[in-house]
Amino acid sequence: MDQAASVLLDFPPEGGIAGDAQYHAAAQSHSQKLDQLAAAPNFPGFAPQLLDHVHPAVNSNSYLTLLIAARAADRLPQADLLTKVATFLSTFDARQIRYRGKAFSALLDWLVDGSLFPASVAVELLTTALLRLDPAGSVLTSHHVALVKLAYSTDNVAPALPLLEKDVVFYPGVKGLFETRPPCALDLPPASYITAESGLTKLLSSSDVMQYDLLRGLCFIRRRAWRPAFDALERVVTYPTRDTHACSKIMVEAHNKWILVGLLLNGKAPTLPATTPPGVQKTFATLGKAYQAIGKAFEESTAQSLKTEFESVGAQVFAEENNLGLVRLVLQHYQRWQVLNLRQVYTKITLEEVRARTQSAETGAPLASEADVAALVQQMIDEGMLHGAIVRPPGAPAYLSFLPPDEGRSEAEFAQRMAATARRLAQLEPLVRAANERLGTSRDYIKYLAGLQKKEDSGRRDYDVAFMNQIEDEDLMTGVVEGF
Repeated sequence: MDQAASVLLDFPPEGGIAGDAQYHAAAQSHSQKLDQLAAAPNFPGFAPQLLDHVHPAVNSNSYLTLLIAARAADRLPQADLLTKVATFLSTFDARQIRYRGKAFSALLDWLVDGSLFPASVAVELLTTALLRLDPAGSVLTSHHVALVKLAYSTDNVAPALPLLEKDVVFYPGVKGLFETRPPCALDLPPASYITAESGLTKLLSSSDVMQYDLLRGLCFIRRRAWRPAFDALERVVTYPTRDTHACSKIMVEAHNKWILVGLLLNGKAPTLPATTPPGVQKTFATLGKAYQAIGKAFEESTAQSLKTEFESVGAQVFAEENNLGLVRLVLQHYQRWQVLNLRQVYTKITLEEVRARTQSAETGAPLASEADVAALVQQMIDEGMLHGAIVRPPGAPAYLSFLPPDEGRSEAEFAQRMAATARRLAQLEPLVRAANERLGTSRDYIKYLAGLQKKEDSGRRDYDVAFMNQIEDEDLMTGVVEGF
């Protein structure tokens, strides 16, 4: 046991490590010793006792090895095990874990299988752990996919949002990343060490990637966060395929929801990006005909026409595709967008005029009273959809006053927005650098740049010839051009 303790406390050394090369060698050696220690027959038996003598934030790899052994021995009370796992996942040294990927992934699997923690706690701990490993959330891992499935299926979206709101930039197994630096380098892009080879993730299929974004979109829909929902669904809709006619069931499902979310977000049906292959567009047009009809009616027709279009398709069709609730929300928001569009004509308008000029797509008629209009408008203001105010002057009709988007924003709020933008830019800088390095080694990208350069050189030669001809013409008329 004493010998085991000396191995467990051996890394990192008390005096520190000078550079990356020394850290790399020491971390590799320590990881090998931990493997040998974990393979010893009597190690699981005394692992629970050693846990109290190893610091999870300092000796992270050792603590991780002890946790796995302690659970295997089943000699640690459940409450103690839960506390120690939670403490470890909230404090571990992410630099060390790069050398213990398989063990770390095994521990994260405990959170997903439901055998230890309630779903809400498991989602929160898994989110915390993944963000400690990759604060920018730039690399999609197999644990991300497991997290979003757990969060959505158990209705525990809120604790997962800090990770789900991050933009994925890299995928496991991405080509073009060549690193000569060791995994411990502090400025190393996460995609260089979060790999299947390191054990920190499994390789993902195209279905895994699309399913992650589809479920992200559903999570955001559940919270009525239309912008991130729209962006997540569009990543699925525009997922690149080798076959220009290939279109998966996930893509079709995302496309139909994407249309509905686009109506809620922008008040009009979205247009497919020009890069969408013709064959995929044709599949969307065929299998999404009902949704495209709803979008066209929302944008171009009356409330009664939209209501009729919905009824002609039938609630059962939308229900079978798990979109009935979203379609009903679109019908509810039709009148909201009519109110918002009034700002293109008015700066102020009475509530009675709002009632007369807008209709509900649920009934096909105006609201019953001015009080109903006031309630609708105030709800839009409270939710942040409408920037305005209801004014009730004495002796005069109440009216809606549309306000400029930034009116009323304090200097403190503006400063907070600027600070948040600065933090976001700081997080993006290493990702941009890694992407540039990857593109710099991509044969296709280099070929593309060469084509651009050739076109630019050709254009410059044409310009030079035209310019010199102009100079020669002017020389004939006026003499030598000054400055040449």
